[in-house]
Amino acid sequence: MGHRKHSKIDKLEPAVKETVDEMIKTGAYYREIVDYIKSHGVSISLAAVGNYAKNLMSTLDALRMSQENFRAIMEETDKYPNLDITDGILRLLSNQILEAINKMPEEQLQELDFETLSKNAIALTRAAAYKKQIDIKNKDILENGADQFKNLIFEAMAAERPELYKEVKKFLKSKQEAG
Repeated sequence: MGHRKHSKIDKLEPAVKETVDEMIKTGAYYREIVDYIKSHGVSISLAAVGNYAKNLMSTLDALRMSQENFRAIMEETDKYPNLDITDGILRLLSNQILEAINKMPEEQLQELDFETLSKNAIALTRAAAYKKQIDIKNKDILENGADQFKNLIFEAMAAERPELYKEVKKFLKSKQEAG
């Protein structure tokens, strides 16, 4: 999807442009749209309305596709609480690539640039590996910080409230033994 060209319709008053957009979305005839625009003092051709309509519908389709992809990612992350959004995106992309390849006709498969496809697959794999590496580092940092915090509290408790320290240690030991 490239940049949209600005047409006469883009330059109309906002209320008129909004009405034109709604007319297009609801399937009005281009002749009716031309007449409506002319009634507001702007001369426009059927071809210009057709081009604008084609671009508008293309933009709306792309938006619908993006929303559908986002919905699929959110459903995937909802199914698996430990899965974050990046994993969901990687899974969705991998699935879409495989589906696209499976649906390709034989002639198109033979024309496919497997070098580019391989590079993209490798990039996707690297992204997943990098994400896993960051997750592991973050987990290590979090666990290390939690251990330091626990040690700091236990040291302070042992020094200032030894009876509470003994009671907490006993409680934690019983929880560890229980499971």
